Amino acid sequence: MRKSKVQYYNTLYQVTRTITSTLDLNEVLRLIAENTAKTMDMKACSIRLIDEDKKTLRIVSAYGLSEDYIKKGPVEIDKSPLDAEVIKGNIVKIKDATSDPRFQYPEEAKKEGIKSVLCVPLQLKDRIIGVMRVYTEKPHNFTKGEIEFLNALASSAAIAIENARLYDLLRRDYSKLYNDFMQWYDSWSITVKR
Repeated sequence: MRKSKVQYYNTLYQVTRTITSTLDLNEVLRLIAENTAKTMDMKACSIRLIDEDKKTLRIVSAYGLSEDYIKKGPVEIDKSPLDAEVIKGNIVKIKDATSDPRFQYPEEAKKEGIKSVLCVPLQLKDRIIGVMRVYTEKPHNFTKGEIEFLNALASSAAIAIENARLYDLLRRDYSKLYNDFMQWYDSWSITVKR
């Protein structure tokens, strides 16, 4: 599972290039999840965002997980001590997801072949918007380098998410302003023609 610093830097570079070249959030998050799992030699990677209700985490991207696992049910923050801890800004390592009481779906993890999990917050300044996880098939002691790498990618993912949200808001505001202007212009033209 050890990767060279060059491989980690190359992945960070690729992710950064993707983030700055597109505002297609789904594509950026898909690439982040895939590149993270591949570069770290992990079974899988997932990215989850806190829903508006602030009670659940919604999966927005995953790589290496089956559809059955993804659709197993919502991650409820109050039933997942792992995620509750990460949302407070902590990094959490789980050696065995099938027996650790902090993991909400141990039976599903066992069926999926998940053993160890590393989970980091998706953080924008002082606001946490979600969590990013990597999963292994065998018990694993996550290294300092792996933790730092996942944290760096989580920061990139958080920036991509925020950029896409801001772009979407700007696009909606522009559309509303344009429609308002066209209505005003149409009503003004009718008044002038009389």
